[in-house]
Amino acid sequence: MQVKIEKLETHGKGIGYVSNKIIFVPHTLPGEKVEVDMVKDKKNYQVGKCVNILEASPKRVTPKCPYYGMCGGCDYQHVDYSESVRLKSFLLTELFSHEGLWDETIFVQSSSEPWNYRNKLSMKVQGGRVGFYFSETHQFIEILNCAIANEAINAVLKDFSMFAFQNGDLTIRCNENNEILMDIVTNEEVNVDKNLFLRHKIVGILKNHHVVYGNSFFFERSNGVLYQVSMDSFFQVNPFVSKELFLMVRNECNSARNLLDLYCGVGTIGLQVNIKDIQVTGIEVVQAAILNAIKNATLNHQTNISYHLGKVQDIIAKIPENFDTILVDPPRSGMDELTIATILKIQAEKIIYISCNPNTLIRDLKKLLSDYAITSIQGFDMFPQTKHVECVCVMTRR
Repeated sequence: MQVKIEKLETHGKGIGYVSNKIIFVPHTLPGEKVEVDMVKDKKNYQVGKCVNILEASPKRVTPKCPYYGMCGGCDYQHVDYSESVRLKSFLLTELFSHEGLWDETIFVQSSSEPWNYRNKLSMKVQGGRVGFYFSETHQFIEILNCAIANEAINAVLKDFSMFAFQNGDLTIRCNENNEILMDIVTNEEVNVDKNLFLRHKIVGILKNHHVVYGNSFFFERSNGVLYQVSMDSFFQVNPFVSKELFLMVRNECNSARNLLDLYCGVGTIGLQVNIKDIQVTGIEVVQAAILNAIKNATLNHQTNISYHLGKVQDIIAKIPENFDTILVDPPRSGMDELTIATILKIQAEKIIYISCNPNTLIRDLKKLLSDYAITSIQGFDMFPQTKHVECVCVMTRR
């Protein structure tokens, strides 16, 4: 059947109508006429698969990756990069406006490197092959080159035969020096070919989260700040855009004197803003990350910073400090009710909320609006070629 794509929904799928029922068609663009096969037919909506482009958008381009549309990792390779950033800006603006939170255009900062930017990749291993599952299935597809992964990671994937294990999971991380950390999760014995160490800058290999070679961490640098990053610690996957985000947050903290850094990870952003006489208190649940954070404070000669290990909702109420600024960078699920309630009790002058999920961000912002007003929202294209976007929302106390 033929469908005219009217617009995009917030996750980037094309929206059309068949017999007055809405149909979502991935990998299509506004204004296009496409031929669609029905994938799902529900009471209130349908989902289709584009099988032919009858009238293409002038913004459509040929996807760079041969696996596009299969592995499910990317959503926007079919559109010119600058247009994908514009679309993200439009969709963010529309979403926040619809929720009554913000009526101005939300600008999205593009990435200087829209390809080969990811410094971390998690993959499946089946039958001695490495790859991903087809989108929304458990059907395996072998992949030896990912168009959005750092080239140092792709180089390791090309030599996957040197790992000699058949089934499990493989996570690879790299830093700005192309040094490699990897974690192999499998019940099998793993014998790594020694030539792998000659061909790549491997600083550590873990099996089932335990070190079997080298170290469990490497060092990374951003905006002059040095970080020790463990295999299981969170660190931004796009080093190019994260530097710009850090600089914005640093500027927003110019007047801060006592900052609470929630979900602080390895101390990433707290260390970026702690360039003046600011007292920083960080909370994080991952033990390896807290150990990294303590080490990182020492590496950067920052003595006015302290860290607490535990769940944010358990620790935050036990800290008797009076904070004037709160920095929040939670997982995609956002903040829990107790954390939000405690933030409201603290009554800091400013909240800086960093989020990779606009929907949970909006949910949490609504709960903070009783005491705080939104003063700015900025988008960052932390995940080029995908539907995801990072947001920084600044709120000030009413």
